[in-house]
Amino acid sequence: MALEPQAAPDPRPDAAAHVPPFIAAYFRFNGWLSRQCLRVSVFGLCVILAAVLIQIFGRYVLNDSPTWTEIFALVVVLYVTCLAAAVGVRDSRHIGMESLLTFMSEEKRRWIEIVVFLGMIVFGLAMSWGGTILASEVWDYLNPGLPISQGWSYVPLGFGGLLIAYFAIEQIIARILNVKVVPSWH
Repeated sequence: MALEPQAAPDPRPDAAAHVPPFIAAYFRFNGWLSRQCLRVSVFGLCVILAAVLIQIFGRYVLNDSPTWTEIFALVVVLYVTCLAAAVGVRDSRHIGMESLLTFMSEEKRRWIEIVVFLGMIVFGLAMSWGGTILASEVWDYLNPGLPISQGWSYVPLGFGGLLIAYFAIEQIIARILNVKVVPSWH
């Protein structure tokens, strides 16, 4: 009977075991929140598809193109994009210069990643601030072809910016504690 080789036990202590319970709960909540954002984004993509199909049917079958479908799809695209971008920050799926970081030590890489996430916090808060101002400035105006306020087009910028900043904070905490954030789609 041949013995199969076994992996040697990892001598490093489990980093996740050193995470305080309230931080672990914070990570779990953020995982739940990001999964909800993904679900809303996927639902939004289905709604966009339905609006485009209605537009095609109206234009080419009925020869009477509905006016509301295009602006509706554009507004929903903004919600899908902002929510998915925030999840991309949480899952570290954002655009980065990963190839340059591979040549650095683990400690330098960690601090550079923290600086990048600090920049994302600034960007997210600026996006939220600007989106909120834009939404409030145009709230009294209706979209042409769709009887909703034009402010609804800028609400996702405000909300998405806050989520980007919020998820970047989680990434900074994870880097400081030297733990990995479990991606939303796992």
